[in-house]
Amino acid sequence: MPPKLKTAAAIAAVGVLLAGCGHKPMQPDETHIAAGQARPEGAIPPPVQITPVLPKPTPMARPETYSVVVSNVRVQELLFALARDARLQIDIDPSLTGTVTLNAVDQTLPQLLTRIARQVDMRYELDGQNLVVMRDTPYLRVYRIDYVNLARDAKIVAGMSMQVTGSVSPTGGAAGELAVHLAPPVEVVDNLVLEGALALVDA
Repeated sequence: MPPKLKTAAAIAAVGVLLAGCGHKPMQPDETHIAAGQARPEGAIPPPVQITPVLPKPTPMARPETYSVVVSNVRVQELLFALARDARLQIDIDPSLTGTVTLNAVDQTLPQLLTRIARQVDMRYELDGQNLVVMRDTPYLRVYRIDYVNLARDAKIVAGMSMQVTGSVSPTGGAAGELAVHLAPPVEVVDNLVLEGALALVDA
């Protein structure tokens, strides 16, 4: 074969090989999730211009404050004076005793009562317009707690036995059998019923 034909044949073979190495891109199936998606038509709607109007903040009422400067004053007299200035109904435990020395300026009633309670043995309860002051002694308080009623029944049975058999060489001796039996099955029954209220004692 002439050299020119050999060269042309070699070039043609290389071209065929290169064409075989290439691959046609895979077309998605018609049922593919992205195949044939319909695009929305029409104009884009204008943005919403109306925004919700928030209500104006309501100013909170400033708590009433008091200034108290006393030295070695009976606690009952001081509590009566505070209740009178705060226009509250007050009940004081007769067993409450002690004296108070206090220098407070522009403080609320709860702040004053807390500072007084640090100097004398007392606790207080403020319910609306009623102020109750008593000695700080343990008392009973019942709290309401919501929970699901619980009932449980459990039964456990356990038993075990063992038997051992042995023999001696054929030339002599005797064969014996040993049987060991443990205690009879143990049965445990556990019943738990939980319902009712819970009472706690506050000190």
